[in-house]
Amino acid sequence: MNAELEALLKSYDTFLQASGKDAPRRREVFESHLAEAATNANISAELLRQAIRIKYPIWVRANSRPPTLPK
Repeated sequence: MNAELEALLKSYDTFLQASGKDAPRRREVFESHLAEAATNANISAELLRQAIRIKYPIWVRANSRPPTLPK
């Protein structure tokens, strides 16, 4: 996976997991990464945001550990 996409997904994940006073700051960080990545890829931030929303659940499943089997 592209390192920039991976960093954007991690930033999105951190934003989604944030709560309380930390949430607005995490949103700002994500939006900043999103704007930079959109500029680098020469696409609109909204189009990239939609792609992240689609890719995020797939990324989460791919990065989750499988449950252990009982012995």
